[in-house]
Amino acid sequence: MVIYAKIRENGEYHSNNIYHAVSGFREMGAEIKKYHAIDEIYDDVTQEDIVLDYIEQTQTIMHKFGVKPICEDYPEKLRPFMGRKIWTDRINSINSHPEKWGIFVKPVKDKAFTGLVVNGPKDLIGCGSCYEDYEVICSEIMNIKREWRGFIIYDELADIRPYKGDYHYHYDAEVVDNAVEAFRTISNRPMGCSLDFAVIEKDGKEQTIFLEMNDGYALGNYGLQNILYAKLISARWSQLLGRKDEFDFRSQEAYSFIGP
Repeated sequence: MVIYAKIRENGEYHSNNIYHAVSGFREMGAEIKKYHAIDEIYDDVTQEDIVLDYIEQTQTIMHKFGVKPICEDYPEKLRPFMGRKIWTDRINSINSHPEKWGIFVKPVKDKAFTGLVVNGPKDLIGCGSCYEDYEVICSEIMNIKREWRGFIIYDELADIRPYKGDYHYHYDAEVVDNAVEAFRTISNRPMGCSLDFAVIEKDGKEQTIFLEMNDGYALGNYGLQNILYAKLISARWSQLLGRKDEFDFRSQEAYSFIGP
């Protein structure tokens, strides 16, 4: 098994996320190979390997093995914790209908553009052209005070890390625990992923809500310990590619493998 890690021309790892993942894999004794462009390693990568790169490049490797990662942003089982309405629309329709403004939108297509608040056409600059009428997920605008990323490895919440907002606010641990329990009932759930949470202020009261789920095959570190970060990535890659996880050191009798 080889861990392929993207580097810059000066030899540095291409992102902090890649650096932290490499540090975790190295701590577990993995073989690390550096590369500059995905074309350099495409033919060499086997189904047993892991590639540390950006989303589009890692998807290229997944597709090589006939795998298309699927991870719902808002699973049905977690919607009771969302604290807001969500719906789908098209970006051109939102642009041309002022009555639809004053909402938050994010693309259904991975990373087509960054999620944003739309209060008028100028907010949609950079979100495609009239020929790219992206399908978007819409939600009410929330008064978010602080946000956290919860890291899931084989159904366990390994850690939860703040990434935005006022440090005076803190999540309700009971809501987080209940959301994790609900996550465990999802039949096709990822074995490595994140559950993001936030504290919002609504009607003068604080409320902890579930924000979204993110796939673990190419996930931001956000301060997670390096070895846990590497284990999370390995868990998801192993699940997607249908292989044994070499870095899962739990008792093999403690669980049964759950497919993608």
